[in-house]
Amino acid sequence: MDARARLAVWLFTAFAVVLILAVALAPAVLAWRLRLAVTPSLAGPARVSVHVDAPPWSIITGRLDAVTLEARRAMAGQLPLERLTLRLEEVRVDPARLWRGEGLPLVQVGRGEGEIILTQEDLRRFLVSARGVQQASLRLDGGAVTVEGDVRVGVVDLRMRLEGRLVPASPTTVDLYVQTLTVSGVELPREIGSVLVSRLNPLISLDGLPLPLWIASVAVEGGEVRVRVGVGERS
Repeated sequence: MDARARLAVWLFTAFAVVLILAVALAPAVLAWRLRLAVTPSLAGPARVSVHVDAPPWSIITGRLDAVTLEARRAMAGQLPLERLTLRLEEVRVDPARLWRGEGLPLVQVGRGEGEIILTQEDLRRFLVSARGVQQASLRLDGGAVTVEGDVRVGVVDLRMRLEGRLVPASPTTVDLYVQTLTVSGVELPREIGSVLVSRLNPLISLDGLPLPLWIASVAVEGGEVRVRVGVGERS
């Protein structure tokens, strides 16, 4: 084999190796860069994992078939989340922003769905730290929410016991709908109770998350709140 033939074989082998590496590594590299970009925007001690389904040339085009994201112990504003899971399809990212690390590089998401899980302790800490309900206890079970604690109204501390349910109030928020409210041992009409606890709402807000999510449904069961969410246009 002459030198020209050996060079051709070497070039073909090098090209094949590069192609194989690109096919094998492109999704993993994109997932790594997306995880680095998303993690700061979720705040808190979030543990984030990302999986990408995409052809090798997506590193250049920025067009990804699907992205699966899971974050544990993330934050939506002041609200702690136990877990956030999203499956996004027909995703487009800005390659330049992705590689420079300039914020969230997502340009477009065709569609997607996922779930957010909050625990009793998540909501209890939120009520204490962000809504001023002191010495609060909270129970989530059978579709109902029960809250007991001290609430300051003006300069007076009142003992409150509230039973209610969670209701989507907008595409991105969930309110606590009052069913019964007892303040300092006196049961109040539901309408008055709704006014008095309006400072607690929205109890859940997705506005602090980095993606434009909308709420599909809310369920309360077994000490958890499960919020089904969608991404993209609502059907």
